[in-house]
Amino acid sequence: MIFLISSILVSVLFGISFKIIAIKNINSFQTIIVNYIIAGSLGFLTTQSNVTPLNVFDQVWITFALGLGLVFIGSLFVISETTAKQGISVAQVSQRMSVVIPISLAIIFYNDKLTLTKVIGVLLAILAVYFVSHKEAGKKNESKYWWLFPLVIFIASGIIDSSINHVQSNLLQGNDLDVFLSTIFSTAFCFGAIVLAYQILVKKEKIDVKAIPAGIVLGVINYGTMFFLAKALGSGILESSALFPINNLSILTVSTIISVIVFKEKLSKKNWFGIGLSIMAILILGLLPILLN
Repeated sequence: MIFLISSILVSVLFGISFKIIAIKNINSFQTIIVNYIIAGSLGFLTTQSNVTPLNVFDQVWITFALGLGLVFIGSLFVISETTAKQGISVAQVSQRMSVVIPISLAIIFYNDKLTLTKVIGVLLAILAVYFVSHKEAGKKNESKYWWLFPLVIFIASGIIDSSINHVQSNLLQGNDLDVFLSTIFSTAFCFGAIVLAYQILVKKEKIDVKAIPAGIVLGVINYGTMFFLAKALGSGILESSALFPINNLSILTVSTIISVIVFKEKLSKKNWFGIGLSIMAILILGLLPILLN
């Protein structure tokens, strides 16, 4: 239970961090780059695994780690931009509703039963992402493609959750979890560093000194979000089909409360309706099956 509670609290703090970064006008991309080198180093420095940077490419899970590294760097930048421009609640709902993707993949590839509750839950989740991201007339000054960022978060987060769950269940051995996560973070750093080098050398962008301490703090939190979630999945306290919804519902609820009370974010009736749908979807997908059994 301690790992689940830690996952919830650290994930809420992670989402809030991007709002603070935006308020402080810190370069978000540079912060993300620093974040990944810190998060990537933590696992290798603290691990009890025999895997090192020298033999990491010999591991059976290396393909997943490299692929997820690219997904991580892209999705985290989108989450940062969405949090800054559309609010914490929009980013969190888009990210937390991605629980429908692992469930859908389980039905397609692992022969899980297709039930009416799953169909209803998936449809509600998709509608929730739309409504919570909806901009009222007169407020759509960013772009007519405002819905793309939440959609990208939704898909990317689903890919991340599904992949980590698969690797955790089928490919990792012993104490390899922290090394696996650090390989993902290090790969994300490498991809990001290439882009950053282009920005500095070709586009002549300046380094934001404030991004360094911000990135260090964010890196520690980021590592914690993945570490505690993976630990909770491996603890056996709940099946993944129940743990993901409970984890996501708690993060979504706490994040929304903080966004409204602390950061004074304004939510329209459609946004609140979307949040309500997201809560219903998580309850239907995760808790209803348990109660029925």
